[in-house]
Amino acid sequence: MAVTTVSIRLALRKIAEITCGMSPKVISVTALGDPTHRVFAASVPLEYHAEVCSYLAKRVGLHVPVTGAPLFLTSEQASAVVELALQRDESH
Repeated sequence: MAVTTVSIRLALRKIAEITCGMSPKVISVTALGDPTHRVFAASVPLEYHAEVCSYLAKRVGLHVPVTGAPLFLTSEQASAVVELALQRDESH
């Protein structure tokens, strides 16, 4: 599945809602590199950061960055994050 900055942003908001009971108004996602070697940098607000990153580490196997640091995702990892959020939507 091809992912976009918007789909990643929406997935991270959904995951924040799952882990924290509410979602942040702003999550910044930037695409870095060329389309064949895309990396995404997501800035999750500090008050959601630990819970979201811990959730992703357990379910997708992502490395948890230092609190407040951007979350860097390869295209494959970003796709897994979006799929995870979609699965949670379908199960409810």
